Amino acid sequence: MKKYVIPFLLLLLVGSGSMVWLYLYNSSASGATETASTETVRPQNELSTLPDLVEIKSEGKSIKLSLNDIPQYKNYLLNEADFQSEIARTQFTSLDIPSSETYAILKYGCGTKDCSTILVKTDGNKSESLTMPVGIFQDYKVSSDHKKVLIRYAYDEGSLVKRQILVAVDLEKLKIIPYTSAALEEPFMLKPTWPIISYDWIDNNHFNIETAALETSEYSALKNWFSSENRKTRKVTIGLDVNKRLNEYPKAM
Repeated sequence: MKKYVIPFLLLLLVGSGSMVWLYLYNSSASGATETASTETVRPQNELSTLPDLVEIKSEGKSIKLSLNDIPQYKNYLLNEADFQSEIARTQFTSLDIPSSETYAILKYGCGTKDCSTILVKTDGNKSESLTMPVGIFQDYKVSSDHKKVLIRYAYDEGSLVKRQILVAVDLEKLKIIPYTSAALEEPFMLKPTWPIISYDWIDNNHFNIETAALETSEYSALKNWFSSENRKTRKVTIGLDVNKRLNEYPKAM
């Protein structure tokens, strides 16, 4: 009988040791997994690390803005791994508008050519913002009553062909002003179709555009037109809706 008891005790001891070892190993592995999970699963940018007040520097000038007043820009920064570098890369252009408030075009998230843009109005404490097109901010013209502005954006195709759009903004309400004609709004405001050689206000609700006198806006036709020394142009008169206003640029570029 004794010859069977000893082997049985040895097997029991070995089995118990294996179970203890497996338990300790699994506990250790589980703890390591939980630790690794805790260390790696973090928000891209915690709200506490993103400052409320930022200073944007560009072309020797600077502007201080509260991110809470510019939610579209704040959301962009929150989704960037290195928001400090993105703030440093952000640029702006001040608009020369007779007003006690400052108007500026923020340019950020720039690709090879185009940038996301926001029109900002600030009194030094509180700011308002308006989402504008993605493109190359080119220039602007203020209406004679200083209540509206036309902003031109350019879209380069190669080294020769350039198309543009004109966006009208109500400066007091900081809202987009639609065109009265949908047929003109599509090619001259929403979708870069034609070159806008020049433009000017007629009165506070109408303006002229000088563009290419062509039957088609296809690339080959525009390329030949830009290459020509005798560029024929035509003028288009556009009216602005006196009643309707939009909270943001209506179409992502």
